[in-house]
Amino acid sequence: MAGDAEVWAFSARIQGALVGPGTLERCVVQVGNDTLPAAVDRQRLSADVPLREGENVIFANCREKSGGELRSPRVRYRVMLRDAPRAHARAARAGDRLVLDAAGSEPAERSRAEIVAFDWHRLRKGAPPEHVGRGPRLDLPAPDAGAPALYELRVRDARGRSDAARAAAPREGQGAAGAPAWIDEAVVYGVVPPFFGSPPLSSVRAALPTLERLGVTAIWLSPIFAAPRGDFGYAVTDYFTVRGDYGTEEDLKELIDDAHRRDLRVLLDLVPNHSSAEHPYFLEAEQSKGRHHYFSFYDRDDEGEPTHYFDWEHLPNLNYDNAEVERWMREVSLHWVRRFGIDGYRVDAAWGIKERRPDFWPAWAAELRRVNPELLLVAEASARDPYYVRHGFDAAYDWTEQLGRWAWEGVFASPRGIAARLDAALAEAARSTPRPERTLRFINNNDTGARFITRHGPGLTRVAAAALLTLPGIPCIYSFDEIGAEYEPYAGLTPVARPARDDLLRHYERLIRLRRSTPALRSPGLLTVHAGPDDEVLAYLRYADGEPGFALVVLNFSDQPVSERLVVPEPFARRARGGLRERLSGAAARLDAGALALDIAPWDVRIFTPR
Repeated sequence: MAGDAEVWAFSARIQGALVGPGTLERCVVQVGNDTLPAAVDRQRLSADVPLREGENVIFANCREKSGGELRSPRVRYRVMLRDAPRAHARAARAGDRLVLDAAGSEPAERSRAEIVAFDWHRLRKGAPPEHVGRGPRLDLPAPDAGAPALYELRVRDARGRSDAARAAAPREGQGAAGAPAWIDEAVVYGVVPPFFGSPPLSSVRAALPTLERLGVTAIWLSPIFAAPRGDFGYAVTDYFTVRGDYGTEEDLKELIDDAHRRDLRVLLDLVPNHSSAEHPYFLEAEQSKGRHHYFSFYDRDDEGEPTHYFDWEHLPNLNYDNAEVERWMREVSLHWVRRFGIDGYRVDAAWGIKERRPDFWPAWAAELRRVNPELLLVAEASARDPYYVRHGFDAAYDWTEQLGRWAWEGVFASPRGIAARLDAALAEAARSTPRPERTLRFINNNDTGARFITRHGPGLTRVAAAALLTLPGIPCIYSFDEIGAEYEPYAGLTPVARPARDDLLRHYERLIRLRRSTPALRSPGLLTVHAGPDDEVLAYLRYADGEPGFALVVLNFSDQPVSERLVVPEPFARRARGGLRERLSGAAARLDAGALALDIAPWDVRIFTPR
């Protein structure tokens, strides 16, 4: 038996070997006060033993065939799980009634203690929880159809252990709740904390008023877990600890609480595909030469060497064929939701676990949504792969089928033909993507190298930002895009120089405000009206099926003025008989025989809606 360990299960296989000559005849394993028989094969012993929450002291007593008595060194296995019940809450609408049901709630895994109390509360923003009843099933008047309603079930067992789960009341016409409405209205802002100042978490908190004014609805923090100093954060050494050079747990909690007071949701960057090669589990596993409990926590090739992707030798893949690893990562994910009240995850390298263990993600997502169905779960993977939205994720990246390749990567390769290439890229994505509106769109992120404005200049950046914020999908703005900051994300974790590009900032603010106030711009509907090829103008209609409103977006991707006559399809032209208003300038416009004549300035953006 080699080495103390943290264990993510209520049982473990104990293995040992006789050192030196001799043959074992009989062995028992002592776990606390329990004595359990072990299987013996010449010089080896093994036993599957139950464990209790907390520390378990384990050793083996053996008799050799020669008659000698042996005792192994003691090892300590610390069970990291709480032996508590698991609450399950469901909400279903039946006419004007709402049924809350705790069916499926489970007793504690180890003790099996009976659940003796079921308490239900309605959760409302800015108000204390409202107690609505007790018992495993409640029948209540249904809430107003248009009002979001979230309920929390708290169960308690005979040992006093408790757990909580939540259920969202479905909207009228739904039997069960769908995805939270806030997801479709989300504008995400990617935050690299040290880019904001020192100390990083406090500096991000200080920037919240600015982000609130910008109009974003959620911030995505790059990894904040313990990692080697200087690492961007994807080499995690402790998944339960805030990295010390960013701040404290209190700093993080204050940041999240302040964000929530400002109606900003907070996503963390989860890194479950791999750990750092400096993680204590990996160090123990490699030093043990295959004998330590943690050895099987890492994916290995036929020679027993840890696997990794690309040149990430410092990022060994975790082994999701090991049930303990699955449980460990579920507990990591639940920890930050429960303790800090985060609102979701961007999941790094989600494609890697799907490749190695595709049944992990559905169970992971179900467990998180058991605790909070309002979470946003974003896979770092291609939105064109239907696996992700069908197996628990709300959104995935705007990639092609090629791993990591941005769908717009070739669009801006040369200054001529941008409008036609972007239209073609959008058409290809629409054909290939099961839910285009659940695509995380971006022009910059942590993996895109030099910033878009560095590569293409402020004019084209202005128009690309307008496309980002007016197309179907979930737009993601990355640290200081809105002021045109120029940097490379992996070049260093120091504060970023912030240029005074007030015109670009105002542009972003207006676009975000317009997106949030115009349902058509958040809808899935997209119809191209004009896409070059003789100029660099791309015009498209944004609309929602069954809704009277629409938006006509006109983008000039060039440094040349253009005169254009845009023919608006008849169903939309009829809706514009009362005229149009250009929403960025406030100017009025009218269609003439179903067409809109425009003189478009270089790098210009026009967005029209019916008056």
